[in-house]
Amino acid sequence: MTETEAKTPQEAIKKAREIWLHSTTQSDLDEVERLYRWALSSKKNIEPVSDINDASDSEPPQKKAKKGQCGLDRSDYISASEKFALLLCQSGRCKKAKKGLASIGFTCRLAKRVLDYPEESKASSQTDLKRQKAPCTIVDNFLTQAELERLQSVFESTTASYWTIHNYAVEPPSPYFSYVLSLDQIETDRFGFVGRLIQKVLHCPLLTAKFPQLPNTRYIEMWAHNRPHASGHQLHFDSDDEGRGGVRNPIISTILYIADGDADEIAGGPSIVTNQKLSDEKLASKGWMSLPRPCRLVAFDGRYLHGVVPGKGTKHGRRVTLMFAFWDDIKIRRGLGQGSARPFPKNVLPPWASQLTEPMNTNTDAAKADDHNQYKNCKTTEPIELDRVYETLEGKAWNKREMPAYDEVFQGF
Repeated sequence: MTETEAKTPQEAIKKAREIWLHSTTQSDLDEVERLYRWALSSKKNIEPVSDINDASDSEPPQKKAKKGQCGLDRSDYISASEKFALLLCQSGRCKKAKKGLASIGFTCRLAKRVLDYPEESKASSQTDLKRQKAPCTIVDNFLTQAELERLQSVFESTTASYWTIHNYAVEPPSPYFSYVLSLDQIETDRFGFVGRLIQKVLHCPLLTAKFPQLPNTRYIEMWAHNRPHASGHQLHFDSDDEGRGGVRNPIISTILYIADGDADEIAGGPSIVTNQKLSDEKLASKGWMSLPRPCRLVAFDGRYLHGVVPGKGTKHGRRVTLMFAFWDDIKIRRGLGQGSARPFPKNVLPPWASQLTEPMNTNTDAAKADDHNQYKNCKTTEPIELDRVYETLEGKAWNKREMPAYDEVFQGF
């Protein structure tokens, strides 16, 4: 379907998003842009009051788009406008997105360097003091090839049992679900491969030096994601039961990228960690980003705001990640169906749990040798440091003291 074939603006924006999530070439993105432009500028009875395609920096009109002005209802108009603005910002055209973003109520946005992120990071050259101030660390070569392949067998395919049993979906997103393992049980070796992997994270010297509270861990929460390249995850705080009943944060949260191949070809945008805590009264002033890379581990202080930037351009494959949050205490919530902090399955295991708990094929002597040498190839890599996380719609640093409303900050995802 092209812009001329779309019968309605609603069909155009739906098709645009479908193409974007499965895009493999620049021509695909060009078609996405054409469809959004057509849908947002199409006329129905009266002229549109706001032209998001206008590159002018003049003040936006005061009137708001209403149903009938471009053939889209208010909700669809805002959603399409946001997606189109992201496309502009990720292709070096933030200024062209200004008027449209202002017309739908945004007062600031994520910085250009966040949305149109650089596609490389480098081996760590930070001073010890500067590295200590960052709330995150990157450990490359954390996974062995055998560990990576085991995780790929569980999580890489979208038809794998972990996703199908939980009815996992990205757009619209399925409800959050996670599982909790107690460290006491892990130390009895009842969880096989995944138990050993958790212990590998827990005892990594590069992490224990960075996060001195990590040895206080008693529980580990586990969840995963499998997203298209262009899909992100809004900025949020990790919290027990998603913040219901009051926010409690883990000691640290970690991300394992389940990917191999050429680093530059791996799908997905970067993880971003900011220096903003829930108790702060102003927006983050600093940020750090990590690109998806083979066998990479990212760990960060669980108190800080973080998310996933949608991938820009086109990449083959999907962004597959496994997360562990390390808690001193968390309530395990039993119940029917999926939900947050469910007990890890036991007795009758679903296929995905059997795969994760099946021990690696090593003898005892080899396992001990692996324990001794398992960190020998690990190295820290410097995150992409951001001197600002947010900007005005004009592209200047956001220096206002007051905290804008959440829905006034354009994240693009």
